[in-house]
Amino acid sequence: MCTKITYHTLLRRLILATLLTICHLGCYALTDDIKYEILTRASDLIDDKENNATVMQHKIDSVIELELLPDSDFISFVVDDVGEYFRQQGRQSAAVELFSMLAGSLEQEKSLSTTLLRLYIPLGAALEEVGMWNSAMEYYHKALAIAEEQELESDAAKIYNNIGAAYFRSDVNMAESYFRKALEINTKIGDKKELCLNYNNLAGASMKQDRYDEALSYMLDALQLINKNEDAYFYHFMQCNIASLYMLKGENYLAISYLRNAVEYHRREGNLLDLIQCYNMLAEAYERQGNITEAMYYIGLSETALASVTNRDFEANMSIILSRFYSRRNNFEKAYDLLLRATELRDSLTKVNDVKKIGNLEQIYNNEQKLRENALLISEMQLHKLEDDRRVTVIVIIIILLASVVVFLIVRTRLREKLHKTKEELAMQQIALSEKEKELQRIKEQELNKTIDQKNRELSSYALSYTKDNEFYDHICDELKQILLEINPRDKLHKERLRKILSELKHHEGTDNWQEFRLYFEQVHPSFYDSLDEICPGITQRQKRLCALLYIGLSTKEIASITFREVRSVESARNRLRRKMDIPSEETIHEFLSKRLQGE
Repeated sequence: MCTKITYHTLLRRLILATLLTICHLGCYALTDDIKYEILTRASDLIDDKENNATVMQHKIDSVIELELLPDSDFISFVVDDVGEYFRQQGRQSAAVELFSMLAGSLEQEKSLSTTLLRLYIPLGAALEEVGMWNSAMEYYHKALAIAEEQELESDAAKIYNNIGAAYFRSDVNMAESYFRKALEINTKIGDKKELCLNYNNLAGASMKQDRYDEALSYMLDALQLINKNEDAYFYHFMQCNIASLYMLKGENYLAISYLRNAVEYHRREGNLLDLIQCYNMLAEAYERQGNITEAMYYIGLSETALASVTNRDFEANMSIILSRFYSRRNNFEKAYDLLLRATELRDSLTKVNDVKKIGNLEQIYNNEQKLRENALLISEMQLHKLEDDRRVTVIVIIIILLASVVVFLIVRTRLREKLHKTKEELAMQQIALSEKEKELQRIKEQELNKTIDQKNRELSSYALSYTKDNEFYDHICDELKQILLEINPRDKLHKERLRKILSELKHHEGTDNWQEFRLYFEQVHPSFYDSLDEICPGITQRQKRLCALLYIGLSTKEIASITFREVRSVESARNRLRRKMDIPSEETIHEFLSKRLQGE
């Protein structure tokens, strides 16, 4: 009896071992279907109008034609080639989608932790670039846990550095603590390149806290680690940073020495943007020394070079610096022109960035839905795989035992339990994804409301600027009228000239700017005037104009000044508008319009 029990026990263990071996075949491998799906999605995301789009498409097609790559090479291709391509195009959301698809697949397949580590770091960086700080931190800490568990010190140092860079914007003390952890590890392993980056980051943290001597010490330490011949650009970049610190410390002669070396290098290498920045810094250093001739010389070089720049953001920043310089030199006309140019560029960039930001949010929202669909698809594939494994197991059991029904029932029961657990996990994932979807929608609505509020403030500022101009014109006209009364009646020539000036001022004062105001207003509230026609058929253009000014929150006095009318006249117009639109007495026109037009 005892021998029989031992036999069945050994037999059951053999069968279970066989089953587990079959079930885990390919456990650490990506399936060809998943690889093909990721590459197909990458191909669909490529825009033919982008730079190097044809080259990238050719690379993806080549990988597909080769019947895909081994797992290690495939991950490297997605991260280093495809992901980097989208990040260079400014489409970080596309990189996030591809990295998330790959990470989800690897996690579902229970891949080795070192494999996931290679993916978590760039995924965290991509999420950070699109502003999803919490998600980025989640992946950074996942990667850090793997690096510490596997004792991968070099990778741990890089992750500490990335986490510190993420904290740098909001909590410089926390960022500095992570930079120091990275510095400690890199000092231990002797990685000079990473040490240089650590010193540079610590210098930035010290500068942000006004510890200039400490920041300078870090930068000089970094400079000593750089090989001037092998990494000339970074060497001269650090020289510019050191020069800026010397200027903050008031040691302008040392700053000029470093900047001259940097100017010579960037001029020789054709680094136009870096060269312009060095010119401006040299001009400021010479200005602080009182050498205005040299300062004007470098400002002239900067303006000449700036004319060839196509980067609008850089041009706006440099124009502001030049404006400040001319303002200090009392050349207010040129300072105003440069500041106006910078403002126009910034406004244009703000609109473009707003569109990109909203687009990224929409893309991320779509990515979340896609990830949910992929997770469900992968789970379904796993369920099919489990069913296939069960059939194979039955065959193996029949071959080994010639009808081991009891063991088969045990295995089937376990599989059912696993299937039930998988379904429960899927239900929990669906709930979590639904919550994320609601949160993304809320964030999107908040961003849109912030954008509309900002545009309303800009419209109010734009309208109020007319008030200041009109008050100025009225003052000048009153002064000229007084001079006209006081002048000698016989001096007809001067009186005629004064009347002509008054006429020109009146003509300029009466210029109709409402068409331009309406253009800006309709960009913010595109359906405002159409909605007014639906609410109040027969409303006049003048009344529409009054509604627009009241809608952005202008007072009666401000509207009177803008429309060249008396305050009493504007009040009468408001009362007529109230009666025409049948607005209750306890409700203001602004409140009425906000409620009725909230769907615009």
